[in-house]
Amino acid sequence: MLEGLSGFAIILVLAVVVAMVIMAISNDLAPKGVDSPGKLAPYACGEDVQPAKVRLNVENFFIYTVYFMIFDVLGFVMATTIARPTNVILPLAYAAASLISIVILTAKWRL
Repeated sequence: MLEGLSGFAIILVLAVVVAMVIMAISNDLAPKGVDSPGKLAPYACGEDVQPAKVRLNVENFFIYTVYFMIFDVLGFVMATTIARPTNVILPLAYAAASLISIVILTAKWRL
């Protein structure tokens, strides 16, 4: 068993050494830019935006992530139960629960 682990360790060390050599060479060859005031500005587009204007409303994104998760899991359940159509009750129950949760979420989101 140790023979297999020693071969893996040699390959791992060799890969890390090759990666470090490539990074060292590319760091020497890469062009170095000059730090200008525009480059060091908080926004690369050149606009001076006040921090108070940049606030994001995360609640709007949250509802879409919940919808995505519901449909993602529903799609996975449906895709994995197609191979065994005899067990139809579980996917249908999950689809019904998903539909009910989407209706509830949509009703709460509209309020």
